[in-house]
Amino acid sequence: MLMVSSGILFSLFLIFVLVYQATTQPSFIYHYCSNNTGKYTSKSTYKASLDYVLANFSSNTGIDGGFDSYSYGQDPDKAYAIGFCRGDLEPDVCLSCLNDSRIALTQLCPNQKEAIGWYDNCSLRFSNRSMFGVQESAPNYFMWNKKDVSDVDGYRVVLTNLLSGMISDAASGVSLKFATRTSVAPDFSKIYVLAQCTPNLSEQDCRDCLDLIYAQIPLSGLAGARAYTPSCNFRFETYPFFDVAAVVQSPHLPPVLPPPLIKDINLSSRPRPLLICRWHSIFSSPYDFLWREFY
Repeated sequence: MLMVSSGILFSLFLIFVLVYQATTQPSFIYHYCSNNTGKYTSKSTYKASLDYVLANFSSNTGIDGGFDSYSYGQDPDKAYAIGFCRGDLEPDVCLSCLNDSRIALTQLCPNQKEAIGWYDNCSLRFSNRSMFGVQESAPNYFMWNKKDVSDVDGYRVVLTNLLSGMISDAASGVSLKFATRTSVAPDFSKIYVLAQCTPNLSEQDCRDCLDLIYAQIPLSGLAGARAYTPSCNFRFETYPFFDVAAVVQSPHLPPVLPPPLIKDINLSSRPRPLLICRWHSIFSSPYDFLWREFY
């Protein structure tokens, strides 16, 4: 009888696990693998740093307000990661989404030093450069709903008022830059809108980010649309896509808290502030918008 070595059996088992994990992993709405920051090797110091920071998104049960940032290592092999969830999510749902993200993103962008991926519930990005407190509008991704609206002009007026007010609400948030609004359209259907920025942005940077993507969406005739950038996102639909009850029960403006700090992981596990500076996007021009039609 042919004997199969334990090493071969283990290799086959490992392949099966990886294939199963890849096929069962939920798909990103969009992901981007940057070619501008280079690649790492499987045994590099950067790979070890990246694995360390990403592991926190599978184990950090105390994720604060749906947002967390980590860094680990020494330049030029230091890794940074930012996880960002929709503001109405429960912590366990947020953590599950970020855990899916870290697995999917490293599979879709193998050996890339910088990448980002978006789900409906969260986004995750990592890089070998500091991203904390930096407003970035690229890469970006836009989707829209081509369902017809009965009163195009009336719908546009209601939607414009909703979105402009919501941008102010989100930008003025302190510990959570997240806002939702609802209104009744001229045909008596409801409109649901949501805007959010990463909470480490200043009020002006949040407003600039949302204003930029808001200006790119043609509101006339669209029943729904969504826009994603690394620093902010917004969406509107004629159906509820966020937890309306959770949003209604939450206070309009959260209590004033100190700005969140990036968690620079070291042996003492003590977070420390990071110098905030402005970078030009290394992905593409902020005005190169990628559109995709959906239903």
